[in-house]
Order: sequence, then structure tokens, then C-alpha cells
Amino acid sequence: MKRTKGRRLKAEGRSVTDERTPFLKSSFSLLPSDFGFTLLEIMIALAIIGLTLVTVLQTVNYHSNVSYENIVTTHMVQLAKEKIWDMETNPVNSKGNIEGTDLVFENIVSATDDPLIIELKTVIKGQGKEIVLNELVRNTEGRR
Repeated sequence: MKRTKGRRLKAEGRSVTDERTPFLKSSFSLLPSDFGFTLLEIMIALAIIGLTLVTVLQTVNYHSNVSYENIVTTHMVQLAKEKIWDMETNPVNSKGNIEGTDLVFENIVSATDDPLIIELKTVIKGQGKEIVLNELVRNTEGRR
């Protein structure tokens, strides 16, 4: 049995030698690891994907918190406007809880330098916020 010199290449399940078919050298791979990704490449790709996901999740979380704070503030301003509206028809000092919420209100009626004008003030407190609305209205009761 005669031995042939040279490296053996694997092509489509057959083996051929360098010396007999030199044109096959460039078309076949010498290393079997050229067909896939290395573990290091996969780990780097996963690290990049992980950092991107963490950044996206933090951004979404931040903006959802900002959105919630804006909703709470808008709700408190609307409640304060309702209290001012009620005080225009019945200007009396009062305090209490707003029904159905954990918010507290305080209505204050104050005299001004002009006896024909009074100041109505509503303070809404809750959830770490405080909303204050003031309004000057004509004194219909002649209060001083």
C-alpha cells in the first residue's frame, strides 16, 4: 500500500490529497471551526444585547414614572378647581378628605384691602404633592 504525502482535505464526505488535486486547496476549509461562532463572540453579543435591554427598560421605567406623576398632578389640579368653583357660590373656610381618594383639602376665605373683593384659596395635599389655587372674587355678602 502506497502512502501519499501532503495534507488531507475533507470534501463532501471523501478525502483527497493535496498532490493529486491541487486545485481543491483554495475551495476547502482546513479548520472545522470556521463554520460557527466562538464562545467569546457569543458572550460579547449577549453582553451587548443585555446592556441594550437594561438601557431600554430603565428608560421605559423612568418615563412611566414621569407619566404617573403628571397624571396625579393633573387630577389634583382638577379637584382644586372644583373646590374653588364650590367656594364661589358658598365662600366658607373648610377642611376635609376628598371622597374616594387619599387627598386632603383646605378651603380658606381671606379678606383683601378692597372690601368688595375676597380671596379664595384651596390647598390640596397628598401623595407627596401640594397644589395651591388662589382666586379673587367679588364679595357678594359684604364680608370683611
